[in-house]
Amino acid sequence: MKKLAAILFITALLAINAFGQGDPPPTLKIVTESPGLPSELFYGNIKVKPLRLRPGTSTPITIADYDFFIQQQYIDFLRRFPEAEGLQFYLNILNGCQPSDTECIKYTRGALAANFFRSPEFKAKGSYVMYLYMVTLGQRPSTDAELADPSKNTFERPHYAEFMADVQAITSPDDRNGPDPAKKAALTAAFLQRAEIVAKYGSMSDAQFAQALQQTAGVTLADQSVFTGKSRAEILRIVAESPEVNAKFYIPSFVTMEYFGFLRRDPDLQGYVFHNNRYKQISPILSPDLTENFIVRGFIESPEYQGRF
Repeated sequence: MKKLAAILFITALLAINAFGQGDPPPTLKIVTESPGLPSELFYGNIKVKPLRLRPGTSTPITIADYDFFIQQQYIDFLRRFPEAEGLQFYLNILNGCQPSDTECIKYTRGALAANFFRSPEFKAKGSYVMYLYMVTLGQRPSTDAELADPSKNTFERPHYAEFMADVQAITSPDDRNGPDPAKKAALTAAFLQRAEIVAKYGSMSDAQFAQALQQTAGVTLADQSVFTGKSRAEILRIVAESPEVNAKFYIPSFVTMEYFGFLRRDPDLQGYVFHNNRYKQISPILSPDLTENFIVRGFIESPEYQGRF
């Protein structure tokens, strides 16, 4: 505890230097997004980077370190710490690169990071939450034409903070098998009670609701009988988890999550559209997986990502 206090004191002093003598004194605060996962320290609005040291040494831990890099992917995308076997699995892959082979290391880091988005665990957690917003409220503009159209350039949901809160609601740091089914059902039911959802769909019958969701999403489920006899929450879940929705929104969800996972913020729309366009242009040439690896590298090698740590 004394060591932690000393580290906080040192990092706080570093942050203080960023303010002028005449500025009002900011507040030192610890922000915790997910109980049980690492918190962040802020001095006013300035994020204070903690001094991470290898236990029993004065060796700093950086995002270039394989174990810390892999752990961060678990935290940012799966909202939990890695299990020992998973950590070792990824370490073995990264250790397959010669220390002097910089390109091998960068390529492998990009491929491993992209794999977390593609994992079944993320699909059951993050993709589900993402699709709840996309099928009920609409989507961000993902093409140059949509970006230039004022009527298409108003929806920017989910926001980072609300996405993280909803993912947090269905999982926990000790969860290794996807979201808790009861928590997932509770989130779906609670989602329908939100004011903007009630305002848009509250007066509809269940049959009308099923059709309205498909219209908002711009998809038609192949089997319409799946809605028969289902509750409104079940209808929403059926649409959000449908292969038709995943096929349509996989790329926008991937690009949104690059901002959420790596940069911890909402996408800027121009950058978001740029990456959507690039994905569509490159994937016929490189294959979707290699395209994703390539785009991920742009994020994890960016100064903004590196500056988080």
